[in-house]
Amino acid sequence: MPKRTAAWVRSVTKAGKYGDLHGLILRVQPSGSKRWIWRGTVGGKRRDLGLGGYPYVTLAEARAKAFEYRRTARAGNDPARLHQGRIPTFSAAAEAVIALHAGK
Repeated sequence: MPKRTAAWVRSVTKAGKYGDLHGLILRVQPSGSKRWIWRGTVGGKRRDLGLGGYPYVTLAEARAKAFEYRRTARAGNDPARLHQGRIPTFSAAAEAVIALHAGK
């Protein structure tokens, strides 16, 4: 699998999936939009996790995140749980809103 460059990522327009290091994939849509995906194995099952769209996430940022996800998966943990807690569940959000308005 060839190592991609930032110039190549900018210039690719053909729809498809293009692999890089550590399970990193650049998915190019027929419309020309591009997004980064990490593909790896977690608990014996294949997982695809989105890393963000290009150009908002650069090649260097996507590689760093893919490496982090791969290292996490190899340690036996689920990379999807790395950022758990940033976004509250619906239940937690509802309780917070009710608590805000309880005193009014």
